[in-house]
Amino acid sequence: MSDFRVYSTDGQIDGVSLYFVESTAPDSVEQRVNLEDAAPPGLKAVDPDQAVRNIARDLAPEGMPQVDANLVVMVHGFNTPRDRVLEFYDAARRAILADKDAISDAGRRTVCVGYRWPSESIGSVVGSSLSALPIAPLSLLAGALASALAVVWVILSGFKLMAWGSPDLVRDLALVVAAGGIVLILTIAVFALLRAIVYFRDIYRATNYGVPDLVEVIRQIDLETSDWVQELRRRGETARKRIALSFIGHSMGGLLVTNTIRVLSDVFDRAAIRTRLSGEKRAGPATDAPGGLDTVPGELGHVFTLMRFVLASPDIPAETLLADRANFLASSLRRFREAYLFSNEGDEVLRLISTTVNYFSFPTLRRQYGYRLGNLEMLTSSFGLSSNANLLDSLRTGSESLSALSSDTTRQKDPSEVAKAFTYFDCTDYVDGDPPKGMLTEARNYKQRDPKGHIPYLEHVKLLLLYALGGKSSINVHGGYFDGAVTQRLIYRLACLGFQGAAHAYGDERQLLDECKNHQIRVMCSERLSPKNQREREDMDLS
Repeated sequence: MSDFRVYSTDGQIDGVSLYFVESTAPDSVEQRVNLEDAAPPGLKAVDPDQAVRNIARDLAPEGMPQVDANLVVMVHGFNTPRDRVLEFYDAARRAILADKDAISDAGRRTVCVGYRWPSESIGSVVGSSLSALPIAPLSLLAGALASALAVVWVILSGFKLMAWGSPDLVRDLALVVAAGGIVLILTIAVFALLRAIVYFRDIYRATNYGVPDLVEVIRQIDLETSDWVQELRRRGETARKRIALSFIGHSMGGLLVTNTIRVLSDVFDRAAIRTRLSGEKRAGPATDAPGGLDTVPGELGHVFTLMRFVLASPDIPAETLLADRANFLASSLRRFREAYLFSNEGDEVLRLISTTVNYFSFPTLRRQYGYRLGNLEMLTSSFGLSSNANLLDSLRTGSESLSALSSDTTRQKDPSEVAKAFTYFDCTDYVDGDPPKGMLTEARNYKQRDPKGHIPYLEHVKLLLLYALGGKSSINVHGGYFDGAVTQRLIYRLACLGFQGAAHAYGDERQLLDECKNHQIRVMCSERLSPKNQREREDMDLS
């Protein structure tokens, strides 16, 4: 049994190749391997090794030494079992094929890979709650249930147990035992509830299965492409450009990609060692980056350059936007040329559920620091492009702006250093369809009169209920970016083409921003997108 299953479109389209790669790691360790193998819609099964060879030849086509090639890897999030993953990637496949003329323009070669790591749906493990319960809490549960039965027997006897004295004393003892038993039962029920949410199970699988398997997929493609390019050189071809490697991460998929980049990066690369132990900056990229931006060279492996990172509702602590030591997001972001964040204030999966379950593990003393990056919002009344002059004052997660959060702590660095990396798309009031409707919230635009306005608490509860009820007509507070045609097209164009390429596909930058404005999306552009801060891609170095 292979560690991976791979599917591809039946007959690749000129310039655009689509693959679905899934890890066979199991949902539970007893299964040893995931046996689900139904082919995704519109795709056919391919031998994994042959698929890697095909991808290498798509990225480095013979006779086209100066082709612009791009590998785009899309990673799903938490609470996404296989059937939902297939729907998710099928929608992506159809959207990319519908826009293939723009994506494959000018002879560009693009390979899109949908990657599945083992995730399961909320409530799917309720049936095994008792059989998986460890011995200690199981013993406590048995004791609590036995105590409850004893109390019932005492009550039925009318508290008349002469050996224990008066009925009043027996009653009081029974109430104490009953209260203790109820507390134990409820405590263990909370453990079972946290398990049934499957958040921590998904975190384990994403970290221990998803990341290593994605690392292996990229390593195999890199090695095969490198060998293929060396063969082409022996045939007399000239040096090639490095291949752009870009990622789209949704929800927990953003965290998975971030950790994947950390594993793949060469930590001994001199350019990546930016400071001394004291925090003093070393000479090199740390001090000489264009425009003072926090970037380092993005070369990865033999043939790749990290190019674009698109995050949609990432389940990552919002606090990582503030520069500080040991910032795991910053260490990945500085290797990408472009980074994009799609977020919305009304993402209740992150705002109410993720913050609650992370209460047990996220190291903070105040709830204001526990919000997630996918809840970021821009404090402006207007739609379309906004100025980034007062960046930290213009961005908020939860109840406080990034400026307020950064002023509460002592930081040795410019607190906006990480936040400057992103181009922001606040989709809180995003509308789409005919007639237009809110895709992620009810789009009531609470900032229309006050830039600091916010969605009321009861409205947050209502949005969570609407999301939980489901249905095709309901609001998808967490994944609506992939339901609306405008955001869907924008995400894939940014990942495949970059900002300038996407702007060209729309006509020009003004038309791209106008489309966002017309659909009530707020935009704030990173300084990295400035032409003076753009770097040319390096020739491939295989020496």
